[in-house]
Amino acid sequence: MRIFLSLFLIFFSSFLYATDILAVVNGVNITSEVAPKDFKSLDKKMQKIIVNRLIEKRLASDYALSSDVVNTDEFKKVLEHVFQMSEKSSKKSDSLANLLKKDASIEGYTKEQLYSKKGLLAFDFILNQKAEEFAKNEDEIKKYYEDNKFKYDTPAMIELLSIVVEDKKTANEVLAKLKSSEDKFIAFSKLAKEYSKAPSKDDGGYFGKIPFENLNDVLKPVLKGLKRGDYTNPVKTEFGYQIFYVLNVIPEFKSNFESVKSQVTDDYLRIKVKEWAMKKIDELKKGAKIEIKI
Repeated sequence: MRIFLSLFLIFFSSFLYATDILAVVNGVNITSEVAPKDFKSLDKKMQKIIVNRLIEKRLASDYALSSDVVNTDEFKKVLEHVFQMSEKSSKKSDSLANLLKKDASIEGYTKEQLYSKKGLLAFDFILNQKAEEFAKNEDEIKKYYEDNKFKYDTPAMIELLSIVVEDKKTANEVLAKLKSSEDKFIAFSKLAKEYSKAPSKDDGGYFGKIPFENLNDVLKPVLKGLKRGDYTNPVKTEFGYQIFYVLNVIPEFKSNFESVKSQVTDDYLRIKVKEWAMKKIDELKKGAKIEIKI
């Protein structure tokens, strides 16, 4: 159930290849080798935020690499694949054996960078194990749904295109051209690009989806009862004169647990796993000896 963005992929994007010591965690140096490339150019406040994150990632890596997850066939397979896909990995045949050693080295990566990459991948595996555990508690997932049901219900909506012009004469000219066209949708989009004064003209006049309950007193009576493919006469609004074309009418949707179970489960797991990860890292920080060097 790999629904989470891998922490190591977010983290391991670009590095500053220097050896400044930024912090010491449990006697081990964290250097600028694992900091963003522009680290030195950032202000002190941002540097401290980044160093704190690097400390948390080191603690997460230490925790994960000391767990049983690194002995699983799945982890070994993914780890091997990650490094074999890397353009910097030149020895694909024996990379896995090297990678599983803490003093491993691959061309283009320092030992510290490799450790971080392996550790954050391992921590990601642990997060997915936690997700699988939390997913078994359907009663809690149902409770989450009941507490947040409003998120999964959809009000009745109308999806519109719109042309905005300054005066009624121009609006009637546009309407006449629309009425004489064979394909009203294509014609409306072209007329929007030609006549509309709104920024949406570049997108064929796309106005968006609007809940009926959010329509103002001017538009409610005009749009009420229209069907897909219908269009309005010019309407005087605060923006000028507008003509609307109905792309879609979306009925109200009242959810039940089974109809949105997959989405609810994913939402619940993201929250629970994030809570678990933050709590675990906080616990690791409290038990660690940390020295910040900047």
